[in-house]
Amino acid sequence: MRKLLALLLLASAPAGAHVTIDPPEAAPNSFQRIAFRVPHGCAGQPTTAIEVTLPEGITSARPSPKPGWELTVRMRPLERPVAGGHGLVREAPSFIAWSGGNLPDPFFEEFVVMIRTPNRPGETLLFPVAQLCANDARHDWVEVATAGQARPRSPAPTLRLGAAP
Repeated sequence: MRKLLALLLLASAPAGAHVTIDPPEAAPNSFQRIAFRVPHGCAGQPTTAIEVTLPEGITSARPSPKPGWELTVRMRPLERPVAGGHGLVREAPSFIAWSGGNLPDPFFEEFVVMIRTPNRPGETLLFPVAQLCANDARHDWVEVATAGQARPRSPAPTLRLGAAP
């Protein structure tokens, strides 16, 4: 009976489920654990890589390794160094990828990163994500929601920065 209930719940999940960030809001100028939730594969194919582009203003990002997945972090130089916990920070992460894994289509997974949010209260940060799957299937979660228009089919995950602490 439990297996049947689980299958019914899975079948009733929205077909338009997309990659999201949990939690959806964080305090500005703080360290925050965020998780990129990947709710399904690509048209029945398992997910084999997740590539995240970090927005400007993120000066620190420490991804959590996942067993069976290779981790890649790319850095970019900062125009002006910023104060960090261990001195001046001269470069910041711009890209994080988990690859080489196998997340079957009917399952979900979270890819976790500890970030330092920029000091920009009220702003919404966009994190474009590429979801790569078996058989060269791919889904790009990059569209931006615009006021007064229909919800995008492939929205980029967002993180709202709340009021200043």
